[in-house]
Amino acid sequence: MIFTSPPYIGLIDYHDQHKYAYELLGLKNNETREIGPAKNGQSGQAKQVYIKGINEVMLHTRDYMTKDALALIVVNDKYNLYNPTDVGFREVGRVERHVNRRTGRREGAFYESILIWKKI
Repeated sequence: MIFTSPPYIGLIDYHDQHKYAYELLGLKNNETREIGPAKNGQSGQAKQVYIKGINEVMLHTRDYMTKDALALIVVNDKYNLYNPTDVGFREVGRVERHVNRRTGRREGAFYESILIWKKI
């Protein structure tokens, strides 16, 4: 089983957010390899690049999973980009959850989905 929460397309520049840690620890900044950074936006092209990157990760991960293993993926899939059959899974469930705003940084309701997929 895997349990993961990939980056949400066009919402956060994770490398910029944690730049201090890269510098403090002397790590190479790989921001050019980041999937779905905010600076790329949420255009049609950005969505294509994003889901290509996500699918590559899921296919690679799938190679290490046993048959019938589960993948639980926490996503903000408002664009319906995630397709289990594209990466050798089938959907067995989906849970929608409201995310309570504790920081007040965003206005309006925010929802996440927990995708439950089984390797085929």
